[in-house]
Amino acid sequence: MAQVSIFKEETESMRATLRLMMAIVVLTLSLAAHAQVTLSLWNFNDENFDVDGGVVGGNLQLIGGVTHEWATGSPQDTASPNRGLNTRNYPAQGTNNLTAGVRFNTPTTGYKDIVVRFDFRWSNTASKYARVQYTVDGTNWVNSLQLVAPGGDTWYSSGGSLVVLDLSNVAGVSDNPLFAFRVVSEFDPATGQYTAARSTSSYASTGTYRFDLVEVRGAVVPEPASLTALGVALAGLFGFRCVRRR
Repeated sequence: MAQVSIFKEETESMRATLRLMMAIVVLTLSLAAHAQVTLSLWNFNDENFDVDGGVVGGNLQLIGGVTHEWATGSPQDTASPNRGLNTRNYPAQGTNNLTAGVRFNTPTTGYKDIVVRFDFRWSNTASKYARVQYTVDGTNWVNSLQLVAPGGDTWYSSGGSLVVLDLSNVAGVSDNPLFAFRVVSEFDPATGQYTAARSTSSYASTGTYRFDLVEVRGAVVPEPASLTALGVALAGLFGFRCVRRR
């Protein structure tokens, strides 16, 4: 009887250990499937258009005749030097709505739950309204966030946070080599004209938009092998529970 008791104890101990191992596998796979990583990052501190981090990379383009220079970056960037991409030469008053700004191309192949973050600054005479758009086919653009200046010479983050565009539930954004987003100047919806960011200023095409800390994040799309391992782990857990009940 003593040997039987010892055998039962060892068996139960083994089952408990295996159940724990299976639970760890399930938890690990689950966390891996939801962990956000940086796909692309631009901080502009080296004063070029190259990505400064991320597992995917990407590139950016000035669009609509916009030009650039380098200037002091976001107050949220603690690096030294701290630089930002300063853009100017936007459309003349009353022309080319939603055409001029900066485009960021970031393939999301192999990733889901995409989130875009960045800081953004208006000069006094820049358009008060800017629009964030995204594309899933590289050609057609969908309007998303409208950015409204709280004043002139002001960073968006002065309100306490970066611009955040959560595309995790938007069809076509995940696992897409053609994904891109852009920020472009927009007419005042009330007047159909550009309105200056500072209420006492007049709009000017030489007004500037400044960008910094541009980041695209996502979670890994589980591969079939990972899903199979998860299924095996769950089946193992279920099997041990059934055996124990017997």
